[in-house]
Amino acid sequence: MAAFVAVIAAATLTLDISIRHTWENSLRSDIERLLVQNAQGFALRVENDHQHTLQQMAEEEARITETRTTIIARDGVVLADTEADPKTMENHAGRPEVAAALAGKTGSATRLSRTVGIEFLYVAVPSGDKVVRLAYPLSSIQGHIAGIRQTLLRATALALLLALLLAIVIAEIIARRLRRIVDFAEKIAAGDLTARIAETSGDEIAQVAAALDRTARRLEENFAAVRESRAELEALLNSMTDGVIAVSPDMKVRWANRAIQSIVHRGVPIGAPVIELLRHPDFLTALSAALKSKQREHAIAASLSGRKTFSVTAEPLPDGGVVTVLHDISEVERVEKTRRDFIANVSHELRTPLTSIRGYAETLLESDTALNDSGRDFLEIIRRNAERMGRLTEDLLVLARVESGEEKLDLRPQLARHLLAEAASSLQESARAANVELTVEDVPDWSVMADGYAVHQVFANLISNALRYAASGKKIIIGAKEHENGIEFFVRDYGPGIASEHLPRIFERFYRVDKARSRESGGTGLGLAIVKHIVLNHGGSVRVESTVGHGTTFFFLLPKV
Repeated sequence: MAAFVAVIAAATLTLDISIRHTWENSLRSDIERLLVQNAQGFALRVENDHQHTLQQMAEEEARITETRTTIIARDGVVLADTEADPKTMENHAGRPEVAAALAGKTGSATRLSRTVGIEFLYVAVPSGDKVVRLAYPLSSIQGHIAGIRQTLLRATALALLLALLLAIVIAEIIARRLRRIVDFAEKIAAGDLTARIAETSGDEIAQVAAALDRTARRLEENFAAVRESRAELEALLNSMTDGVIAVSPDMKVRWANRAIQSIVHRGVPIGAPVIELLRHPDFLTALSAALKSKQREHAIAASLSGRKTFSVTAEPLPDGGVVTVLHDISEVERVEKTRRDFIANVSHELRTPLTSIRGYAETLLESDTALNDSGRDFLEIIRRNAERMGRLTEDLLVLARVESGEEKLDLRPQLARHLLAEAASSLQESARAANVELTVEDVPDWSVMADGYAVHQVFANLISNALRYAASGKKIIIGAKEHENGIEFFVRDYGPGIASEHLPRIFERFYRVDKARSRESGGTGLGLAIVKHIVLNHGGSVRVESTVGHGTTFFFLLPKV
């Protein structure tokens, strides 16, 4: 409505001003043209009438034309005037209209008369040896203009009133339609997606209403699809035996499936802090780490629900929350512990008989007892296999202790160059015996948090592997390089390399790339598994790079101090 009023007012005022200005100019032009015609006719009379005096002719002309009439000589002396005594009037030769008439032209001017004190429109024309001048008082024009102005103002006010009445009606119609759109929007915002706008016209508002209707219809369809998908997802998650719990960025419960209730043995309050539901430190640490890093985090939560152990996987959500899956691995842990205990017990029990067998075989081989060649060969086979089984049982015992965590690490700052030097020093003799050059790359004074004895075991296994399987390369290099997460040590050989299909499984226990050669060289297949678990116990990681024909490089990462 305010916009309508502003437009109408601007239009009517502009029209009023422009019409009044045009009319005033037109009226002035018409009066000036009429004065010129009257002055020219009066000039002819003055020039040809010899029966009347100049003053008589001037007064008669003034009466007929309702103007002030003046007759002026060529030298500017006033000869006759209808408003003042010519004898008392000053010389008019300098008046603009008189000067133009003396030059033979029609002159006109508008000014305040010094004699009468009224503003006049003057018109002067030549008349033989004289000049006649007619003056029309502008006060008469102002009266006409005032009357026209009042008429225009009344017409403007009437037009403005009619326009405002029409604008009120139109504004109310538009406002009513817009209120329907606002009501529709509020219903949609409140969740009523069935709301619609009834618009039948074809203008822009109707087009907007139709577009909003289409949007609401599409939203209703999409929300129905989302609700159906959510119901299916909830049914799927509730059917899982694994516990699933979604947590908001401020560590409050958003949603949980039924399995969580069986884990915590009570109902799950939505919106409550997750710490009130599960207080296990490993579980809460995994949640906090996933929220902070925005990456998937894993943890093992022992004794989370009674004596049960759960694998915890925390996955960040796009909105900043975390969804966590709790998988019961109690039975797996029990079986794994049973297996480790069995291997450790069997290995321990086998050590004594194997030592006896090897000792008796060596005694018989070294004695002076008469043995034929076949007997000695049999004893050598018994001794060699007993020695190999002894190494296997030792490796099994070491692996069992490392996997179970029974072998506690003595973590303390260690210089990387000292660890490399100790490894090279203890295995240099074995390298010379295999005719292999073992070199150490120089490294800066980096320090790592490690157990020196355990790291020596890692180097011993990796270098022994390189000597056993890659001696054909005649060269082994050990060294270290800085990594964003710590210090990465490496053992590089230039042997035959390992095919890519073997690399993913190279750190599995008993996995051999070349089974026949491994047995001939006395390998147990457990060295790299031991390496992996020792490094993992340090909080590090292990990997391998290899190209067939170009050697192999084993890497293991240790935390930097």
